[in-house]
Amino acid sequence: MAETTKGKDRSRASLPSLEEALAWDGMQIDGLGNRTLGRIAGIQVDAEDGEPRWALIRLGPIAGCTAIPFEHVAEGAGRLWAAYERDWVREAPRFRSNESLTALQELELCAHWGIREGYGRAAEVAERDSDEITAVPGED
Repeated sequence: MAETTKGKDRSRASLPSLEEALAWDGMQIDGLGNRTLGRIAGIQVDAEDGEPRWALIRLGPIAGCTAIPFEHVAEGAGRLWAAYERDWVREAPRFRSNESLTALQELELCAHWGIREGYGRAAEVAERDSDEITAVPGED
């Protein structure tokens, strides 16, 4: 059991802190083939524990925003990366960058990104009421 806990701590420790992630605001994020996915428009955090859950991507002035799982964003060489095709990101559910997300919205995002029922964030919000606020914009 102790080894399992250590493994979880190690993988969690490799993720950026909320403070580090909030500094990404406005940075370009690239996907597969070095194609620009958009720019970071904020971080959504769990409404209860304040841990980062989603990286918001502004797709353009008219297209609005979507979110990708926070764990799927990597920073390196002064850039951000996510292993997604641009078209797939543009097909994701959309919402405003300054609005909170409900359990239903998060489950829709999970379904789009292939986070199966009973796993990860999908498991965390599945038992909540569909209109319950489960993620909120992160702040310093």
